[in-house]
Amino acid sequence: MARLYFEKSGIQTSLQDLGRAAFADLGIPLSGPMDESAFRLANHLMRRSPNEACIELYMGNVVLLFEASCQIVLTGAQVEMCSENRRYTTNQLFQIPAGGRLVIPQFIWGQWAYLAINGLFCTESILGSKSFYPGISIKTRFLDGDELLYKPQGTPVSQTFSTIKPRRPEKVPALEAFSAPSFELLSVSQREMLQNQVFTLSRTQNRMGIQLEEKIPHTLNELISSPVYPGTVQLTPSGTLIVLMKDAQVTGGYHRILQLPTASIAHLAQLRPGDTFCFKLP
Repeated sequence: MARLYFEKSGIQTSLQDLGRAAFADLGIPLSGPMDESAFRLANHLMRRSPNEACIELYMGNVVLLFEASCQIVLTGAQVEMCSENRRYTTNQLFQIPAGGRLVIPQFIWGQWAYLAINGLFCTESILGSKSFYPGISIKTRFLDGDELLYKPQGTPVSQTFSTIKPRRPEKVPALEAFSAPSFELLSVSQREMLQNQVFTLSRTQNRMGIQLEEKIPHTLNELISSPVYPGTVQLTPSGTLIVLMKDAQVTGGYHRILQLPTASIAHLAQLRPGDTFCFKLP
């Protein structure tokens, strides 16, 4: 057992696995990684269980100290890291020596990254998950000076295979989406707007949801609360669109007009405020 020390913790650094999928009836959100594709890739590269916990980093600016030698990989956002005067990139497996310092600067592209180790992070599992969430886990995020226990594996993962290139950003990505219950209540022109409009991410966003700049004016009646999920696109009375993300509540009173699959949620999570995209419906 060894200690990972957060010399500089960053903004929203937390621990995430695939979340708590069976507790919506208790009002407990799913949680889990904002970019599930990158999370799964980190565990795949380390030959670990797909649900093994990773450190989730937001926008970088993190410095970590490793008490024991450990093999690591970072996936998701594009970044150039530095350890012991050597530079490493996203999706590259490398060894941190005992007492080694890893500097992760601000990301070049993307918002979320996942640090997996050849070993295990040793922390409490609550309701079958190590994912941080307010009111459930002891911590909601790591702070400067925090420590995390880990157990490194002695046998390194082979690095003889080709490196997977980091995802390159598209200018205006088309995110797959499907119609949700209130989609049929929209007029033809409103549906066309959803399918043809280029949408812009606002600065109002967090792990619960992302608000879009463009609005869809409507006169739909108000609803009683109904189940919502990560990827549900809500339409507020003012016409604002909100895409629910991994820490979203389990019920909501706004109209549900679209639903994004996991891959689209992951892609959207990596876009920054001011970036644009469009919905791609069947």
